[in-house]
Amino acid sequence: MTVIIRDLRYSFPVMGRPVSLQSSPHSKQRYRKQVAEAARRSVDKPVESQGGIRIEIDWFSEGVRNKPDVDNIIKLIADALKGCVFLDDSQVESVEARRHDTTSVMRFIREPLCIVEPLMKGHLEYVFVRIY
Repeated sequence: MTVIIRDLRYSFPVMGRPVSLQSSPHSKQRYRKQVAEAARRSVDKPVESQGGIRIEIDWFSEGVRNKPDVDNIIKLIADALKGCVFLDDSQVESVEARRHDTTSVMRFIREPLCIVEPLMKGHLEYVFVRIY
């Protein structure tokens, strides 16, 4: 039997629409900075342990048309976390990303309420990042 224990280290929202790998260099740089600033508000120091870091990304989006693909936002977010959440990409064991349509009914089981707090405050487009 496999037992998975998830000890949440850090979590934080990044307001607004995420940027795709296909975006302009300026847009990508601006978004990396935005993600890093959001992380720094929640992270006291980067995780120094070797390996074992898991990243979960929940993207809350108003509708699904004309949006970047989920897989195209992962690399930019992970790159932005390097140096403020973890020291090196080699520490990341896994990344899981999901998109949620804020115009439809959502159901969460065993998820912390904090992932929908921005939604309850009227933000219809944001990313919520969790580090385990």
